[in-house]
Amino acid sequence: MIFEKIVVLSGIILAHILNGSNLFDFGPEIKPDFMILLILFFSLRKGEMAGLWVGFIGGLLSDAGLGGEEGTGGKIYYKIGVHSLSFSIIGYLLGKFGRSFYNENYISITIYAFGVTLLMRALTYTLFSFFFYNNLNYSLFICSIYNAVLAPLTFFVLSWTYKLQPSEGLR
Repeated sequence: MIFEKIVVLSGIILAHILNGSNLFDFGPEIKPDFMILLILFFSLRKGEMAGLWVGFIGGLLSDAGLGGEEGTGGKIYYKIGVHSLSFSIIGYLLGKFGRSFYNENYISITIYAFGVTLLMRALTYTLFSFFFYNNLNYSLFICSIYNAVLAPLTFFVLSWTYKLQPSEGLR
């Protein structure tokens, strides 16, 4: 049981490292978000609690990678919690309600990846805009399309790595 949690945590850390690298980037705007694909995988395969916790821990790592910014009066502002909140909410809701419509095939994985990436990035952008400022460089559609293209291969690799069957955890 503890070994499983260590392996999942190492996957979250690997997704964070891949998000920070430029290995899969096609320029400054076209980059995948592997953390969203990992949350999508665990939400659909293991359920709402796995989606919630993978989303929360992955979101904390994503927030920690942003660092701080200097605001008015020379204060440093840290954006901890924005990704955690959006990733946790979507991970939980997807694990709770999305599993009943999920079929293990390339088309459904692609559609889910596009929709979930678009929804998560829109929610994160809204939270950033509400609490901090509008970031006009935040890509919604390009990242969603790129995640949708990478999702079937990512699901295949994650299924092989974590030895999860499509029906594991389904009620």
